[in-house]
Amino acid sequence: MIKITQDINLENYTLILPSVAVGNVGQLSVDLLISNLNLRKIGQIFSPAFVPIVGANAYDEQSKDLITAIDIYGGIKERLVVIQIRSPYVNDLTKFFNELELFVVERKIAQVIILTSSYDYERREIVPQHLKLRYIASPGVHSENDKLFRDLNWIEHKSKCVSDTNREEKLRIPGGGFARSMFDSLSSANIPCAVLFKFCSEGDNIADAVALVYYLDQWIRVLGSNSDGSNDSLKYPPSWKHLFGKPLQYDMY
Repeated sequence: MIKITQDINLENYTLILPSVAVGNVGQLSVDLLISNLNLRKIGQIFSPAFVPIVGANAYDEQSKDLITAIDIYGGIKERLVVIQIRSPYVNDLTKFFNELELFVVERKIAQVIILTSSYDYERREIVPQHLKLRYIASPGVHSENDKLFRDLNWIEHKSKCVSDTNREEKLRIPGGGFARSMFDSLSSANIPCAVLFKFCSEGDNIADAVALVYYLDQWIRVLGSNSDGSNDSLKYPPSWKHLFGKPLQYDMY
C-alpha cells in the first residue's frame, strides 16, 4: 500500500528509487540525494515483501519523526519524488511492482530511475573507476536522451555474447537485486525508465555512492555539481556516522 501524507501534484516528476544490492550503493546514493536536496517526507509504502523496521530520523538528529522500511520524499523545486528502501526483501515482489506502476500512472510521473550496483568481479577487463558506471534505458528514455548520453560518453550495459553458441545471454546485473526485474516490469507497462549502476565490491561503499550520484546528476542536474563532477559542499547524512556500528568501548581494553 502506498500512502501519500501530503497532497502534491507529481505530474511530470522524476521518480528515483534504489534496489537493495551489493554494497547498498543505491540506498546510500538516495541518502545523499535526500540530504543534499533537503527533500521532505511525503509518504510511506507498506509492503509484506520487505522486512518491517522503524527507527529515528536518518537525516535530522533533532527530529522526533520516525523512519520506516520504505519512505517517500519529495522536492517541488527539483520535481523529484524519491523512494528510500531501508530493509531487504524477503517475499515475492510482484504486488510491490504492480502498486508502483499504478502509482506512476495515476500520478502521471514522467519517468523512473533505479539506482543499483553490481559485482565488480563481473568486469573481466581492468577498467578505471570512472568507467565502472553503466546504464540501461527503455526505448522512451533512449529516444529522448540518446544524444545527451552520447555527449556524456555514457556506456550502455549490454548482454554478453556466448562464444560457443554465438548467442547473446539474457541481460543481467549480477548482485543488482531487483533492478532488472523492476526495469522489465516498468518497461512492459510502457513507463519510461532507466537503471544506473556502478560495479563495486562489498566494504566501505561511500565513494561508490558519491560516484553514482554524480553520474545521475550529469543527467538530471539537480545538485549543482561542477563540470568536473565534483562538489565540495556535498554533505553526508548524520546517520552515516553509524554505518559500521558504534565505536568500541575503550573500557573493554
